[in-house]
Amino acid sequence: MVNPINDWLTAKSDFPSWSTDLAEQTLLRHYHNPFLPERVLQNLVILQQLFGHISLPMQEWLSRKSGVHIADLRALISFYLFLEEAKPCRYHLRFADNIIEQHAGVNELIEQVKEKLCGCDCKIETTSCIGLSDHPVSLLVNGFPVTRLTADNVNDFCQLIRRGAPLQDWPRSWFAVNNLIRHKGPLTAYPYQAGQGIAQAKSLSREQIIDLIGDAGLRGMGGAGFPTAFKWHWCEQQNEPIKYIACNADEGEPGTFKDRYYLSQQTDQMIEGMIIAALAVGAVRGFIYLRGEYLYLYQPIEKGLQRWREQGYLNADFDIELHLGAGAYICGEESAMIESLAGKRGIPTPKPPFPGEKGLFDKPTVVNNVETFVAATYILQQGSKAFKSVGTEKSPGSRLHSVSGDCQQPGLYELPQGTPVRELLALCDAKDTLCVQAGGPSGALYLPHQFDTPLDFENPGRGGSVMVFNRSRSLMDITRNFIQFFRHESCGFCTPCRAGTVAMCNLLERYEHQPTLKEQNKSDMIELAQLMQQTSHCGLGKTAGLPILNFLNLVEHHE
Repeated sequence: MVNPINDWLTAKSDFPSWSTDLAEQTLLRHYHNPFLPERVLQNLVILQQLFGHISLPMQEWLSRKSGVHIADLRALISFYLFLEEAKPCRYHLRFADNIIEQHAGVNELIEQVKEKLCGCDCKIETTSCIGLSDHPVSLLVNGFPVTRLTADNVNDFCQLIRRGAPLQDWPRSWFAVNNLIRHKGPLTAYPYQAGQGIAQAKSLSREQIIDLIGDAGLRGMGGAGFPTAFKWHWCEQQNEPIKYIACNADEGEPGTFKDRYYLSQQTDQMIEGMIIAALAVGAVRGFIYLRGEYLYLYQPIEKGLQRWREQGYLNADFDIELHLGAGAYICGEESAMIESLAGKRGIPTPKPPFPGEKGLFDKPTVVNNVETFVAATYILQQGSKAFKSVGTEKSPGSRLHSVSGDCQQPGLYELPQGTPVRELLALCDAKDTLCVQAGGPSGALYLPHQFDTPLDFENPGRGGSVMVFNRSRSLMDITRNFIQFFRHESCGFCTPCRAGTVAMCNLLERYEHQPTLKEQNKSDMIELAQLMQQTSHCGLGKTAGLPILNFLNLVEHHE
């Protein structure tokens, strides 16, 4: 069982010197048996946050304690962006450079910060979306978010760093994350009663619980839209006494921040949904995989888990561990997440076998998204009829949309499945809209003549992210940002993705700057996108060419 004491999570800018005693005491406070090989990645994450880096002596010590070869530890450090060997600066600034942040002026702010902090003890770099596209411009300072940096307050920000102010003494308002729901719906507004769904589940057989989820028509809210009841049934049918529940809270798709709301405001509904799933399939243990960019949510979630332990819902029969990611977009893919939970590099594994048959530690595992577990709790408390009273026949229910970009009211909108793009644009007060990117870079790009397209599982772009762009924006700039994102996030395992994403960036530059070769470059990009789709190892590589195909298909309408 996880101990709730998490001193290593304190926001700070002063890091202690390496101490084996401090390291061991910290790990022992976190886990009763911290040196199991499968815990090695979480140990690295804790040491990184505690000491600011993972030096060679730290690696050698952890290798001896865990029995994991130092070469494997170094492989983990090189794979995960947030694990570093170099001695830390006092301040490590990671600016989000998603297209939304770029349009909000992040590049200009970075140049100002670099100029003002020249010679200071700080490191300045960019990273992918950090789940705060409704708070541009945002960045991580030593892992913790600073929101809404602007030209008006950048001088105050830099002054804090120049005078060496400890991070814990910075104004708390600078770290405030607003989880305002602009438009509520069933999942975010019903009269939730903690434990009621569990009581209902305990009055039913496993088959009846799964039938209730199936009757509601619940589908995976992470974007794939796979029937939840089928996943649960498949896992339940496996003749194996040890089964697991895994909650995928690694929402790394640019422009997505809906799970941030559930993780911070409806933690209990998520936890209860995991317990309901465990009752349905006979699981003995659960895991929440929290993206590294949501470090600041770790303690609140752990406190929530502790409350459920104190009330007896989490116990020796079924408990939940909270794991923190370390900066790898690919770990949002379920098999990569499972590998990471097991303490390995997050490289996707071939399917079949699927997780329901052979998942974490080779045991049957149910993997669902945060919002899916929240919806399961709603169904057990309010009934399947209430859930499917909104939405469409094939996409019942409602879901949260993360809206950002060129609109007056960015934020979170819970709407029935099947709501047209146009209706959401009206709600968020978007004007003179050029296009909408739904579902992140690998989703769908909609132009005005497509704004009547329903947002549901039957149409492309179903991942919960809605980025709005007005007519002052360039389709080329948007596409370039998306392609560069995939190049940066490729895990490098397979050649089609590793080399293909680099080649795609180069071809797009040629397409833009060599007009006489435009048709040839267009043909080459289409051929490369198709090749990547057919031969890449996982979904990242297979979809990395979609922004190019979307761009080429729609650029004629724009022109």
